[in-house]
Amino acid sequence: MAGSAPFRLNRGGLMLALISAAYAGQAAAAAARVDFIVGGVTVANRNGPPRPLAKGVELDSGDTVKTNDGRAQLRFTDGSYVSLQPNTDFAISEYKYEGKDDDRGFFGLLRGAMRTVTGAVGRVNRNSYRITTPTATVGIRGTGGVIQVLNDGSTLVIGTSGIWSLTNPSGSIDIPAGISGLAPKEPNQPPKETNTQPQTTTPPPPVAPVYVQGDQVNPDGTAAILPTVLVSGSGFAASIAFAGGASPGSLNSANLQSGSNATAVFNPAGQLTDLTLNGQKYTMNGTQVDFGTDGILAWGRWTGQMTTTLNTCGVAGPATCSATFAPDAGLHYVIGTPTPIMPTTGSATYTLMGATAPTVADGSVTPGTFTGSLGINFVTQAVSGNFNVAIASKNYGWSINTTASGSLFSGSATIGCGPTCACSCNIGVQGFFAGATAERAGIAYHINDAGPNTDIFGAAAFKKN
Repeated sequence: MAGSAPFRLNRGGLMLALISAAYAGQAAAAAARVDFIVGGVTVANRNGPPRPLAKGVELDSGDTVKTNDGRAQLRFTDGSYVSLQPNTDFAISEYKYEGKDDDRGFFGLLRGAMRTVTGAVGRVNRNSYRITTPTATVGIRGTGGVIQVLNDGSTLVIGTSGIWSLTNPSGSIDIPAGISGLAPKEPNQPPKETNTQPQTTTPPPPVAPVYVQGDQVNPDGTAAILPTVLVSGSGFAASIAFAGGASPGSLNSANLQSGSNATAVFNPAGQLTDLTLNGQKYTMNGTQVDFGTDGILAWGRWTGQMTTTLNTCGVAGPATCSATFAPDAGLHYVIGTPTPIMPTTGSATYTLMGATAPTVADGSVTPGTFTGSLGINFVTQAVSGNFNVAIASKNYGWSINTTASGSLFSGSATIGCGPTCACSCNIGVQGFFAGATAERAGIAYHINDAGPNTDIFGAAAFKKN
């Protein structure tokens, strides 16, 4: 325009503009995205009216989700997720995740029930992840669990792993995994342990992803379906089997164990590369074979060099030592997120989803094959299994009947003298149930054939029918 002065931005104005743009970018960053919705679910921010919530919608601090007669699952940017049950009011009070020391996730459960699995915020700095209810504050020092606000306003909590804290104006208690804690409606009564467990409905099945412009695609332009893999962290259940024990380099002792508070590191493909289980750390520097994962369970066999920290490694006191597994031997594992609360009604059967090839301790024979099935009566928590290993021209068939303790179970069997076993083959099985509703199960096993003094190891993953 004639006579108009040219626009110039001085250095101070430029800096202000850049700072404003940076804050605008931060403000636009979402805290969570809706994974799936069932029924009439709404969301409202601090100043706005409720509006319908749909799959794919982004949420941020200040938003409150009301499920009414529906259900919703929210996935946060740090990898955590929250599953909201019907008639639940859930508030994102304050959320920030940038991979820094001041990351935080503060939430409110005003009514109803929720399942939660922590992500980077809760695992890196557990003091920065908490959930406030009308009668208590819940601090998470484990992977996740279930929180319920009862009709009288009291708060009921059970954790999946680690230790949770439950605090009200009259005190605070630490709650071990698998134990329920109750904060009474009266603020002058301190929290306490209880036999009552939170009640939640079965979550809906995952909804198939809907791809939009910008999603990863194949060279021909079709949507690329990326595999779902486990994410590094703590609070996993794992079962492992291998020869090594206190002197791994000699491969002269059997090791079969499981636990529900394991810490794991996975590579981008979802393969387990580092495991701390029951106070022992295993790091794989070799090769991984027989691998499989579905995002709930992962299983595989480590071969080559492994470094392990054990109570003894052939020397006095704790030490670090290494073992080198032959290509036809290895450490067998199955790992996943343990079921936080086992179902208490009905029963289920499980079919084989994947397994490692059974191996002998020294890798002197070609790996074999595994077949099997599982069943559980959720009313009594009775677990049964039928398994078979074919290796080195032998077939080892056995059954177990045991009772689950929380999400974990173990069993044993003996095969008498006969064509399969020279005499008195002893077999041990250790396993766990995984997934929100025990939709998966994993086992590791050890067979000791006393006749030729042979030890056989393997692991397997099962899915509910």
